[in-house]
Amino acid sequence: MNILIDATGIAKEKAGVGVYAKNLLDHLTRAPGSLHYTILAQDDDREMDFGDRPQVTMLWVPARWFRRLPMRVLLEQLALPFLLWKRRIAVVHSLHYAFPLLTFGAKRVVTFHDITFITMPEVHERVKVRYFGVFMRASVRRAEAVLFISRSALADYTTTLGAPRGTAWVVEHGKGEAFRPDISNAEKNNVRRIYGLGSKFVLYIGTIEPRKNLTRLVEAFAAIAANDAEIQLVIAGKRGWMTEGLFRRVAALGLGPRVIFTGFVAEQDKPALLAACTVFVYPSLYEGFGLPALEALACGAPTITSNTSSLPEVVGDAAVLVDPASTQALTEAIARLLASPQLRDGLRRGGPKQAARFTWERTAERTAAVYRSLLPGERSDP
Repeated sequence: MNILIDATGIAKEKAGVGVYAKNLLDHLTRAPGSLHYTILAQDDDREMDFGDRPQVTMLWVPARWFRRLPMRVLLEQLALPFLLWKRRIAVVHSLHYAFPLLTFGAKRVVTFHDITFITMPEVHERVKVRYFGVFMRASVRRAEAVLFISRSALADYTTTLGAPRGTAWVVEHGKGEAFRPDISNAEKNNVRRIYGLGSKFVLYIGTIEPRKNLTRLVEAFAAIAANDAEIQLVIAGKRGWMTEGLFRRVAALGLGPRVIFTGFVAEQDKPALLAACTVFVYPSLYEGFGLPALEALACGAPTITSNTSSLPEVVGDAAVLVDPASTQALTEAIARLLASPQLRDGLRRGGPKQAARFTWERTAERTAAVYRSLLPGERSDP
């Protein structure tokens, strides 16, 4: 049976959703079986090229046109339905909220990462709030299967939009094999050299955007830095949207060189960066899953994260949980970990054990089960 996976909404510089897409496709297309995958991707992103595998057909669209959202809407709603009909696609899977409304009989699968475009519109750009909001509401009526990346994301969806007409599945993220606790000192020293880091730093990894709560992290760090001349705050990740307030706050607090913005960090650098940090902090106001927190645990980084949304589900008791709305709570948690080598060592031991529960192999197996559940003669339970 032919499955079409629409990866045209995936950014070339991959953060959470992009990391999910790449790893899902990699592990799906490794597995033998009767499913054939047609992957639709942007032609400037060769990380998404799995065309050397026998059960894969790659279809490339010109990124110079379809990286722009208005043109991608036309692709999704006009060109994609034609492809579904022409290639006799049985199931179409949209990896990033939006999906074709007309499918000529192909069953629709859509992955929901969170519903903040509806519940937290103030942290997103207006055009995306309107666009993705339409498809989130349409998924209740039109999608034959809806994939949620955590139990928390499923609960939020059903509370806000009601139960979907199709089946609802929880298909969690995984962590890559490169994220492990035995990173060598040479690798750690190399990543410090590349990014100009000292031996003692608090680390955040992720896109810089309002939902990540980085202004409070900077304010908490200012209190820590006042009593510690060596400590640095490293904010690693590409600049997203609505970021001006964060940079103004760093300047107003006089932190200057104490806060390092690395920009986008290549995937191969992340494990060593996580292993090298003194404390990893992920203070997000809301996460559908929270992949950076999982990767930090896998590398043995002593981790502080929020006690909201999916994050307690992901980290279990292997991280320190705080109220992300409280700068004081965040400050106290960072200070406690910095002052206690014993607490950090305990978290370093517990993190990899918790992270081992989540694998991309399982993500791919569950996703393939979703496809089979929609095919004639197949049966899989959500």
